[in-house]
Amino acid sequence: MLTSLFTSTPTPSRRLSTFVTVGLSLGIGWGIRGNFGHEYGAAFAGCLAAITGCLLSGRPDWREKVLYFAFFGAIGWGFGGSISYMQVISSTESGHAPSQLYGYVTLFYIGFLWAALGGAGTALAAAADKSTLIRLTKPIWWLFATWLVLDLIEDPVANWLQSGIAFDHTWSRHKSPLYWFDADYLPAFFALLAAGLYDTWEQRFKKSFWLPLCLLGGALVGLVGQWVLQKTGVLPSLAAALTYTLGDPTYIDPETKKVAFDAHNFLNNWPQWFGDYPQHVGWFIGAVVGITFYFNRFGKFRDGSSLIVYMAGGWLVSFLIFPVLGSLFFTSIGGLRMTPPRSDDWAGITGVFVGMILWMRRNGYQSVAFASIVCGTIGGLGFSGIQWIKQLLMAFGSPRILPATETQQLALWSNWQQQNWHSFLEQSYGFVNGIAIAALFAILAARLPLSAPSPQKTSAEKWALGGMTLFVLLGITYVNLFKNVSEWGERLNQEVWTQAITLSDGSTETVPALWDVPYLGRLPYIDFLHFTPEGWFRLTWLLLVALFAFLLKRHFKEPLALFPKTWLGKGQLLLLVLLWVMIIGNFERALVGWHPSRLLTEWVITVNAMLVSFLLLTLPREHEPIFDSSETFSHFQQQSFSGLYKKAWIRALSTVAVVSVFFLSTNRFIYAYPPYEKLDKKTYFTRFGPEATWRSKPNLKNAKHK
Repeated sequence: MLTSLFTSTPTPSRRLSTFVTVGLSLGIGWGIRGNFGHEYGAAFAGCLAAITGCLLSGRPDWREKVLYFAFFGAIGWGFGGSISYMQVISSTESGHAPSQLYGYVTLFYIGFLWAALGGAGTALAAAADKSTLIRLTKPIWWLFATWLVLDLIEDPVANWLQSGIAFDHTWSRHKSPLYWFDADYLPAFFALLAAGLYDTWEQRFKKSFWLPLCLLGGALVGLVGQWVLQKTGVLPSLAAALTYTLGDPTYIDPETKKVAFDAHNFLNNWPQWFGDYPQHVGWFIGAVVGITFYFNRFGKFRDGSSLIVYMAGGWLVSFLIFPVLGSLFFTSIGGLRMTPPRSDDWAGITGVFVGMILWMRRNGYQSVAFASIVCGTIGGLGFSGIQWIKQLLMAFGSPRILPATETQQLALWSNWQQQNWHSFLEQSYGFVNGIAIAALFAILAARLPLSAPSPQKTSAEKWALGGMTLFVLLGITYVNLFKNVSEWGERLNQEVWTQAITLSDGSTETVPALWDVPYLGRLPYIDFLHFTPEGWFRLTWLLLVALFAFLLKRHFKEPLALFPKTWLGKGQLLLLVLLWVMIIGNFERALVGWHPSRLLTEWVITVNAMLVSFLLLTLPREHEPIFDSSETFSHFQQQSFSGLYKKAWIRALSTVAVVSVFFLSTNRFIYAYPPYEKLDKKTYFTRFGPEATWRSKPNLKNAKHK
């Protein structure tokens, strides 16, 4: 697929240097993502690659949209950050053949979902015109605002529902009444809420008087329905039929030869509050159905807000189909769960992907759907393939291959074995994801029509550009670098960063310190002008946002001399600022707990950032030929993406089938694992077998979360 992109006189998007630079960009971001984790770290990596690919594409119309590429590329790549994957990496190393094959296949699938959604966000910026993208940003701002509200109220609501129960977001998060498969279902619900609020506002509350009627009517029907089921005696048997335990009640501890767990201590497949407040389940479900009926009947979902509905709705539908209800028929193998006992966000993200594909195809963006599958295939191959390569490299001097008597050889290779191999996996996999994005630009650059130069910016475009600038430079950096504060507090001088307080029961608790406001906070009788370290960080960032907002407003009235006049120059400035702020912030995070093993991450990332900075400043030119001399633009305009889309799916399915078997067979040939009985099943994740992890290490109500 990639070899066909290169010609004897390659255009900018098809040059090998372009592929290397975009790959390095995403590799840098992915290495940093490994330190900060989850959706925010992945968003940073995707943003870097989208900017780099845009600037190196040679297309002036795309360079004008560099902020759109950064914005939508970041959002697209962020989705996959919620998927749990360390267990399936472990399963490829377990030595249990069925679990290993499962690991390679699921690693491919996770990588496919991640890169497919990241590619879709990037490709949408290429395929859609600016007016469409500007309209789409409006419901996205509503989405972000709604998620901010969720972030503010989730813990207080959980505490109110279950007062007296101590839980946090790490080892006891399953004790929260809002817990459900350790998955992000609440953001999906709130995304639908955001789309509904935007639609109501956009229609100027037309027919909105039906909304409370539908809500109350649905709640009443649900309440009455639950009462009828209860009175007729159907409810208990129905609840039992729709519920299963997240574990194996018959599991026998191989050491004690007794049943290992109390059956009443297992979690089940429904939210925690369903068991705590069963009397409220009926009206709540009815209210949700009533609201859904209202928006299905009266909703317009203009400005692209329907994309949010497709994706968020897909999340919830897929989540219900797989781990919640579909697992009822597969309890003997732990249900339709990918990494039990960890998160099942993979199912929701599957729905997000399906919803995105449906929306793109129904709204005329077949090119985005096609590019998504191409990126997904390369990303899936990258995740499973780099893990396979990592295992090959670790075979040298491996204690799992050399007998214990080979003490000299084991000692000789000990430093090799103790390298930060996970960082190698992160950065190398990120590089392959970057190749996927480079391929996307190379394919679409000659197949999408050129846009005419933009006229003078409208007020809507200025607002969109200003918002996206703040999102890229201060939003992405804030949500990542804010995590440094807790790292500093844990590793630096505890007397400065924390304080001990005495509770009402006489016990003590360690909480963040309070730092006084300079001068005013030190006045006599002033004991309230202070902030926690996190509060000071937030305040400082708010001041930065205010500064940037003022400068942007000033720039749109009269351009500031600091900003280049061309979009190539603006894009280069954007990427360099974002890149080096995160490079420095990442180093600050690692410095407080420094170890020489960090050189494989921080030093390599920094050197790669230098190389990317050099390449980004020297490779792109203001005016370059976009097509090869043998090609004509009309030739590519006439091609349909429908045929390419079908071929992309065939290639994806063929690739995962072939490479998974190849990775498994070569891995087992090299390592020559012992029989199942002698495998280390406590260290490694196994999905199947009598000692499968979901059986031997389930999440229990009264134990730490796994």
